[in-house]
Amino acid sequence: MYELLMKMSGEDCYTLTAEYPAKMYVEEQGIEIVYPTGNSTFIPHNMVDKAINQLKRQGQLTVEDVYEGITNRNGPITDRLFAVLRKLPGVTFDKRPRKLYYIK
Repeated sequence: MYELLMKMSGEDCYTLTAEYPAKMYVEEQGIEIVYPTGNSTFIPHNMVDKAINQLKRQGQLTVEDVYEGITNRNGPITDRLFAVLRKLPGVTFDKRPRKLYYIK
């Protein structure tokens, strides 16, 4: 699924609750999220893969799953990782509580 994200490089991604936009640039090492202000956040490839694998295995992914088990309690990366994952085919979401679902 990471390959699909690579094809989306340069596209906008949006946070789940507030719909804040940012550009995502996907490379082999990871995903750089560039905000409208020019600031950026980097999400390592292995972190994205871990979230994708857990989402596919469990069929859902909560903010707590990602915040506690994947992003090491980094709120901004958690929010942007959700923004990236929601772009994948078969992924739907709830805004409250923030949760992603994967339908095969």
